[in-house]
Amino acid sequence: MEKIVAVTFDIAEQQCVTYNAYEWHNFIADTRENCEAEDADLTLEELFDSYYGDEFWFDVPSPSKAIFNVAFDLTSEEFIYCENPRQVEFYMEMAEDSDSSEEVFWA
Repeated sequence: MEKIVAVTFDIAEQQCVTYNAYEWHNFIADTRENCEAEDADLTLEELFDSYYGDEFWFDVPSPSKAIFNVAFDLTSEEFIYCENPRQVEFYMEMAEDSDSSEEVFWA
């Protein structure tokens, strides 16, 4: 399994996506290529806001994190990083118990 270096969530697609280093590099390059010329030198946050809008989130987790799986919690607008299958089960049960399982999107 390749190391996860970045993650995105797009509300329109209701999809959480993980990226390895190569995929993340290509995602950024493709986004810059598809943007207006004046948007080419923006920061990542400005670039993604300009191209994907306000309902798009991204994160580049600490390189020291050992990530097993990732989810996006729409209620808190935060990514959930799980280091092992037990954490995944814990967060899934927690979401079901609080009736917010429809607000958590797994990669």
